[in-house]
Amino acid sequence: MTRRLLFLFGVTVLLSVSVFSQDSTAKKKYDYKKNIVPLLRSNCMPCHAAENENPSGLALDTWETLMKGGEHGDTVVPGKPKESNLYLKLLPNPPFGKQMARNKKKLTEEEVMTIYRWIEQGAKKE
Repeated sequence: MTRRLLFLFGVTVLLSVSVFSQDSTAKKKYDYKKNIVPLLRSNCMPCHAAENENPSGLALDTWETLMKGGEHGDTVVPGKPKESNLYLKLLPNPPFGKQMARNKKKLTEEEVMTIYRWIEQGAKKE
């Protein structure tokens, strides 16, 4: 009986830590310039800069061009990451084309979640 209680207590603690960790990440404030621009510059800008000709017509140089979108619709739908191509194209099976960053290493799960949370929080410029 004691082992069972200790096991249940351990599982409860692990679940609590996991939920707390997710809650603290969700409550973190994500900033466009601090959190998003570095990811875009290092992973997306080689192909999605305004001066580059890219097949999707999507430029990610500025917040304004990011929000303008490209040929495939809205790049970012503030508050709705699951409707935002910026997030969806980072997943293994995007709704169109191939997963981004094709010519580079894929973004880490933490980097993808940073983009997700920023969009979820309204994708604000400031």
